[in-house]
Amino acid sequence: MSEIIVRRLTNPTDDEIERGSALLTVAFRSLNDLFVASITGNNPDLDPMFHRAHMRAGAVGGELWVAGFGPTDIAAVAVWFGPGTDFLATEEQRAAGWNDLQSKFTPELRKWWSEYFGPRYNQWNEDCLGKGTKTKSWHLDLLGTSPDHQHKGLAAALIQAIEVKSTADGEIMFLEASNDPNVAFYKKRGFVVGGDISIVGAGGEVTLTCLSKP
Repeated sequence: MSEIIVRRLTNPTDDEIERGSALLTVAFRSLNDLFVASITGNNPDLDPMFHRAHMRAGAVGGELWVAGFGPTDIAAVAVWFGPGTDFLATEEQRAAGWNDLQSKFTPELRKWWSEYFGPRYNQWNEDCLGKGTKTKSWHLDLLGTSPDHQHKGLAAALIQAIEVKSTADGEIMFLEASNDPNVAFYKKRGFVVGGDISIVGAGGEVTLTCLSKP
C-alpha cells in the first residue's frame, strides 16, 4: 500500500474545496446519513454547499486537513476546531459559505435550527463534556473518506495529526457520530462515549453519540 500523505490546507484553492466537498458529499450519501439529511432539510442539492461551508469555515477559523496517496491527492477530509474557537464562531467563518447556505433554507428549516436543534445540541454538548470543556478542546467537526479508499488508514491518520498536538498540550479531542459503525471506529481508537441524544428532523430520527479522548 502506498504511503499516506497528510496535509493541512491553510489557504485552500477553489479546486481543493470543490474536490473535498464532492468527496464528502459522496461519502456521507454512501452511508445514507440521516443527520446530514435533517440539517439540510432533506434537500440533497444543499449537501455540497453544506460541506463547502464547513471546509471553508475550518480553513479560516480552525484547521482543514486532507489525506491521500500523493502530494496533491485528496481521498479524505477532516475539519477541526481547536481550543478557543468553534464552528461559526466568527463572522469571517459565516461569510465563507454558511451565510449563502442559510439563505437557501426554508423558513421551517431555519426555525428547526434556531428553536430545536441548536439549543438541544449545545446543551447536550455541555452535558456530555462538562461546562466550559468544549471551548478548551479539539472538536472534530467533520470527517469523511472516499468510499473508494475506506479502511486504508486515512481517517485514522487525520485523527493522529491532531492527537499529537492535543496530547502534548493535555487537551481533549471530541466529536459526534451518527451511526453505529462510526461509533465503533472511534471507540477502537480510544474515544469514550459520553452520551447520546435523539434528534428528529426532515431526515427522520437519528441518534447522535458524543465521544471524547483525553
